[in-house]
Amino acid sequence: MFKRRRIPEVKKVIDVKFEVKEDVKKDGKGYLAHLFGFFKVNTNREMRKMPLIEGINKIKEKIKKLPRAPHPPVPSREVWLSLWGAFLGVGFTALLAFLWKCPMLLGPFGASAVLIYGAYKAPLAQPRNVLMGHFLAACIGVTVNDFFGATFWSIALGVALALVLMVVTYSIHPPAGATAYVAVQTGGLGVGYMYILNPVILGAFILVLIGVIFNKMGKRDYPTHWW
Repeated sequence: MFKRRRIPEVKKVIDVKFEVKEDVKKDGKGYLAHLFGFFKVNTNREMRKMPLIEGINKIKEKIKKLPRAPHPPVPSREVWLSLWGAFLGVGFTALLAFLWKCPMLLGPFGASAVLIYGAYKAPLAQPRNVLMGHFLAACIGVTVNDFFGATFWSIALGVALALVLMVVTYSIHPPAGATAYVAVQTGGLGVGYMYILNPVILGAFILVLIGVIFNKMGKRDYPTHWW
C-alpha cells in the first residue's frame, strides 16, 4: 500500500522538474535570441552612422587646413578698458536715446562703440570715419526717405548711396550703414532732417569724445589720426 501511494507522487515530481527544465531552456533560448537581435539592431545603426561620422571628420580636417589669423594673448587690462569704455560711451548715448524716445538708433551706436573702445587702432574707428560716416549716412537716408518714402528698394538705395559717399570721401565707417537704414525706414525717426544733428551727430560726437578721453587715460593710442 505504501509503494503504490509513493509511485504517483514521484512521477508528479519528475514531471514538474521536466516542465521546469523545458521552461528554463525556452526562456534561455528566447533571451539569447533577444540579445542577439539587440546587438544586431545596434550594429546596423552603427553601420548607418558610419558615413555620417566619416563626413563630419572630413569636414573637420578641411577646416583645420584653412589658414588661421594670429591670435596673440589679450592682456586683462585691455579687456577691462574695453568693458568700461563701451559701458560709459553707450550708456550716455542710450540715456539720450531713451530721453528723446529714439532707441532704434542704439544699433548703429552700439556697433561704433565696438570699434572705438575695442578695435581702437583700426582706421575705421578714427574720429574722421565715425563722425563723417554717420553724418553722410544720415544725410543720404533722410533725403532718400523725403523723395521716395520707406520701401524695400529705397532702404537699399539709401544704404548703397551712403556707402558710395563714404568710399569716395575716405570715411568708411560700417555702423553708419545702419544709420542710413534707420533714416530711410523711419523718416529720420520722425523728425526729418533734424535727425542729422540730433541724435546722429550729437551721439557720434559723445562716443568719440568719451573714446578719446577714456583711451588717453588708459594710455591707449587713440586716435591714431584726427583727419
